[in-house]
Amino acid sequence: MGKMDLVNNADLQSPPTKELSDTKRLCDETDYKMAKRQNLGCFFVGSDGPRHRGNRLLSNSEQLPDTELPPEVEEGNIEYKLKLVNPNPSRLEHLVTQMKWRLREGQGEAVYEIGVCDNGKLAGLCRDEMDASIDTLRTMSKLADAECIVLKEFNVADNKTVSNVPTPAFLKPPVPKMAWGEVEDKNEKTASSSSSALTPDKFVCEVLIRRSQDEDCMWTDLRVAMLGNVDAGKSTLCGVLTHGELDNGAGKARLNLFRHLHEIQSGHTSSISREILGFDKQGRMFNYENHSIESILDCSSKIITFIDLAGSQKYLKTTVFGLTGHCPDYAALVVNSKQGLVGTFREHLGLTVALRVLSFVCITKIDGTAPTTVRRCRMQIENILKGPAVRRPAYVVSSLSDAEDAALQIRERTPVFMVSAVTGDNLSLLHHFLSRLKPALSPEARTQALQAAPRFSVDGVLTVTGQGTIITGLTTKGTIREEDTMLLGPFGDKSYQEVKVASIQCNRLPRRLAKCGQSVSLGFHNLERTPRKGMILQSPSYESYCVEEFTAEIYILQHTSSSKLKRGFEATVFIDSIRQTVEIIDMDREITTGQKTKVKLKFVQFPDVISVGSRLFFRNGRTKGMGTVVDIVKIPSRIRTSGSGETSANSDLVLDELN
Repeated sequence: MGKMDLVNNADLQSPPTKELSDTKRLCDETDYKMAKRQNLGCFFVGSDGPRHRGNRLLSNSEQLPDTELPPEVEEGNIEYKLKLVNPNPSRLEHLVTQMKWRLREGQGEAVYEIGVCDNGKLAGLCRDEMDASIDTLRTMSKLADAECIVLKEFNVADNKTVSNVPTPAFLKPPVPKMAWGEVEDKNEKTASSSSSALTPDKFVCEVLIRRSQDEDCMWTDLRVAMLGNVDAGKSTLCGVLTHGELDNGAGKARLNLFRHLHEIQSGHTSSISREILGFDKQGRMFNYENHSIESILDCSSKIITFIDLAGSQKYLKTTVFGLTGHCPDYAALVVNSKQGLVGTFREHLGLTVALRVLSFVCITKIDGTAPTTVRRCRMQIENILKGPAVRRPAYVVSSLSDAEDAALQIRERTPVFMVSAVTGDNLSLLHHFLSRLKPALSPEARTQALQAAPRFSVDGVLTVTGQGTIITGLTTKGTIREEDTMLLGPFGDKSYQEVKVASIQCNRLPRRLAKCGQSVSLGFHNLERTPRKGMILQSPSYESYCVEEFTAEIYILQHTSSSKLKRGFEATVFIDSIRQTVEIIDMDREITTGQKTKVKLKFVQFPDVISVGSRLFFRNGRTKGMGTVVDIVKIPSRIRTSGSGETSANSDLVLDELN
C-alpha cells in the first residue's frame, strides 16, 4: 500500500512482512534523509497547488471512469486503502506514520482512495465497512495534526455519485446509516427489487487529508550562532547535539553539517549551515537520533536552531553576515582546551559585544587534555570576560542546578561549559541549559512584533528548477500567510514590486504561515525580477522608501594604517541582512583606533532600507569598526504591480514602484 506500508494488518488481508520496530526505524531514517536532501526551498507549492505524483482519481468526473484505476505508485501523495476497519494500536501508529509520509510528498496534502486495491481494482466496501474506514481515517488525521475532507463517494454497483461534499469530515453532523445508501431518485427508496438483492451496494470514497496549522500552537524558535577559532570543534559539537551520536575523535559528527566537498576534505566550515534541536514543555530533548525533522517539530514547543559559522579569518565576512543577517538570539563561543584563546576567538567575542548578542562559552576536547591545561584555559576565559570590554563574569556550570541558574542569569554572567564530544562529558548540562533559554526579546517586545504588519528580511536567494526564484530570510514582524500580497524591494531603480506569496517552508517543511522570529523560505506567484540579499518584503501598509545616505556614530576597533580615517574612506558595512560598500562623504573629525565620531555614509552600489537605531559593523582589510545608525535620508518610492502597472502616490505615504 505504498512505499511506507510495510506492516501487515488483518484489515488488508496480506501476509506479514516486517516487524513494527523495523518499520518505524525505516520511516525515521527515510524521513531524515529526505529532509537532508530537500534543504531550504527545494520543493514548493506552485500556483496550481501541491504537486500530486499521480492522477486525481474519483473526483475527475461524476461517474467512475473504469472498473480499475492506475496501480498505486510508491512515491507521491495518493494512497490506496482497501479498508481501515478497527486497526490495533500498533497498526494505527504505522498508519499515522504513513499518512505523514504522504502529506510530505504532497507538500501538506494527501489523497486517500478507500475501497481500492493496490492494483487499482475498485473492490468497494459495504456501508458499515466504509463508515468504519472513514472513522479510522478521521482518527489518523487527528493524530497527524491534519483535517479530513470527503471529496466524493461512488456506488460501484450502479456507478452513481453518493456524496460530493467538500466539507471537513469532523464538521459534518452524524449521518444515519441508511442515509449513506440513499440515491437521488426517490423511486429507488421503495422496497428492494430482486436485482438489488443480487447486487449489494459497494462504495469507494476519495478523501483529502490536509495538514492543519494552529496559529496558537507554534513553537518558540531560538537561534544560536556557533563561533570560535578554526579547529575549536564548533561543527562537531553542533553535530553531536543535533544528531545524538558521539564523535569518533576524527570529526565524524561534523560531516552532518558540511555542505560542500571542500569542507569535507579540509574539515573546515566555509559557509553557513543550520540544524535544529527540539525540546518539549517538560524539557525532553528531540534530535535526529530517533526522530525525523517533522517529528521534532511536531513534538517540540521550543526549537533551537544552530547556525554553524566559519572560524577562519579567510571567511570572516561570511561569519559577520551570519551574525547580522541571521539575527541570532545567542552565540556559543567554542574554545579548544588544548589551544586556548588563539586565532579569531577574541575577534568573535568582540563581534558579539558590538552587536549586543548574549553569549556563552563551551570549552571542548577536555577528554584528551590534561586537567592543568583545561584549568589554564578556563582562567584565561574568566580573565577576559570580567574585563572592561565584556563585563560579564564567567559562571562555570558543573551541575543541573548551575545550568538552571545560568539560563536565568545569562544577561549578567557568561555561562562556561567544559564538554567533550567524544565521551559526552557534561553534554547533559548543556542540553539542560539550552532547554531553559528564553527568547532574547522581552515578552512585551515580542507581543508588539507579533501584532505588527508583516515584514521580512531577505538573506538568501535561490533558483529552483520548476519553481522559479525562492527567497530565504527572517520574519522580523507580524505573520506572513500564503496568498498574502506584499511589496518586495527596493530594486536598483529605487522601486518595489507587488508580489503574492505562493508557498512557505519553515525548517524544510511546508507551512501555511510564518510568524515573527521564524526563518523561512518563500515562493511567489508573480515575481518578475530577481531579488538580492538585503531586500525587504513588507506589507503594503508600511511606508515604502529607500536610503542612499545615512548618518552613524562609529567607533574604530582596529586601524593599522599610520594615517587616520578620513573622508573618501570605503569599507564593507553589515547592517541586518545588508552587506555592501559604503563611502564616508562627511565626518566631524578624523579618527583612529579607540576613537569615535559621527560620520555621513553613502551606499556605493544601490539603495537599501535601514532604520534609525540599527547596529552596524564595517571592515576594510584590518580596519574594523562598529556603530549605530542615528539618522537616515528617505527617498520616496513607487510600486510596480504585476504587468508593470504603477500605483499613484498615496497622500499619507509615498509608495515605490516595484520591479
